[in-house]
Amino acid sequence: MDADVAVIGVGPVGAALAMLLAGSGRRVAVVEKAVLPRDKPCGEGLLPSGAQVLARVGVDLGAEGFPAIRAVRYRLPGGRSVRGELRTGPGRGVRRLRLDALLAERAAATPGVEVATGCAALGVEAGRRLVRVATERGELRARVVVGADGLRSPLARWLGWARPPGGAPRHALVGHVTTPAGPALEEIAVTLLGDVEVYAAPSGAGELLVAVLGARGALRAPGRTVAESYLAIVERAHPELAGARLAGRVWGAGPFRTRPSQVAGGRAFLAGDAAGFLDPLTADGLSSGLAQAGTLAGLLGPGTDLGAASAAAGAAAAYRRWHARQWRRRRFVTGLALALTGSAALAGRAVSGAGRRPAALESLLEVNDGTRRLSSLGLRDWAALAGF
Repeated sequence: MDADVAVIGVGPVGAALAMLLAGSGRRVAVVEKAVLPRDKPCGEGLLPSGAQVLARVGVDLGAEGFPAIRAVRYRLPGGRSVRGELRTGPGRGVRRLRLDALLAERAAATPGVEVATGCAALGVEAGRRLVRVATERGELRARVVVGADGLRSPLARWLGWARPPGGAPRHALVGHVTTPAGPALEEIAVTLLGDVEVYAAPSGAGELLVAVLGARGALRAPGRTVAESYLAIVERAHPELAGARLAGRVWGAGPFRTRPSQVAGGRAFLAGDAAGFLDPLTADGLSSGLAQAGTLAGLLGPGTDLGAASAAAGAAAAYRRWHARQWRRRRFVTGLALALTGSAALAGRAVSGAGRRPAALESLLEVNDGTRRLSSLGLRDWAALAGF
């Protein structure tokens, strides 16, 4: 074997998984088609549970200069808003241009991990005793393979697990803008404009990540360029950013709602966006992927005889069960968020009710982050979120 575990993709999920596995004694080989540093469209808001997974492998995001996120605020036209504190600790604004390069470097420096960037995986052959990953630099042999290779996962496609996006298609324009001098924003702000939602999070000193979410036709104004359309919507949501300059390009993304037919089978596993994605509005994508990395590290660790087909199949079955529970929770919270954004009346009632009982919103934020069970919310919480 070249490795115990082959990982395709060295984004945050793939890099964290490699470090977690190597910390328990596994040999890990990671292949990544991109050359780092690289930028990509992303919400860049890491919730507390995700920051805590990275802390387990010694990555202190605060010490690395990534700005703190202490709350989530929902805003309506006219200035009404409600703020929910992140009670389990701060999240972080994580500019992917910096984060991916940092984590790949840390992974490559971890004993037991080999990272090859600029090296695309070309195909996978999964047998009873091993998997063979064809790459641009030759064949990689391992006991299991994990695809942390993104929303349009090549591994899911090679295995026949990929499915087209479902539901009403939603898209995004994603960019970074300069911010005026003053105290740094320490919250994720979601502004509901009716036709679109505008999601903003701190991404660095003097810089803000802003994503505009909605139907494709609502994102581009006739006669305007993509960048002009984007900046006009940003100004509608945040008048204080009028005249802000773009810090880089505006990316297009979507459609979003995808889920493979399965996330694990035999000697193959999917994690991160490759294992399914719902919508950027809830800001849980990175944290959910890191939670998957933590779970997989336990299932594929030295307590599992990866050489035995039955043990690998048992790990796959356990991961499928765990992921199904995670997916049900995420799907419920995302459905609730999209229902509120789709109705001005419901959104107004929810903002008013949560304003009277902030603990209800804060508990729901913890459900979204996977640190609280949905069943722990009581009748008073649901009544507040319904505006009663």
